[in-house]
Amino acid sequence: IQQVFKQLFYMINAVALNNLLLRKDVCSWSTGMQLRFNISQLEEWLRGKNLQQSGAAQTLEPLIQAAQLLQLKKKTSEDAEAICSLCTSLTTQQV
Repeated sequence: IQQVFKQLFYMINAVALNNLLLRKDVCSWSTGMQLRFNISQLEEWLRGKNLQQSGAAQTLEPLIQAAQLLQLKKKTSEDAEAICSLCTSLTTQQV
């Protein structure tokens, strides 16, 4: 069961991240807020079902970082440094 949920969360991550990368119209601060809220709901559901040790939540890490990236300021060199330190699960092209 743990492997099923890990694969399911991997698919959720892949589809959502691909949509963010391919559709510029969804790349906004509000989308980042909504994504982060939805991910936290998924994480809470995993905890409620005692599936947090399955590794399913860790498969969402690139999506979490993408949501945080949408919420960051991107105007100064300090902002660029923050982005580099934050986005450890994303490739340069994805950022």
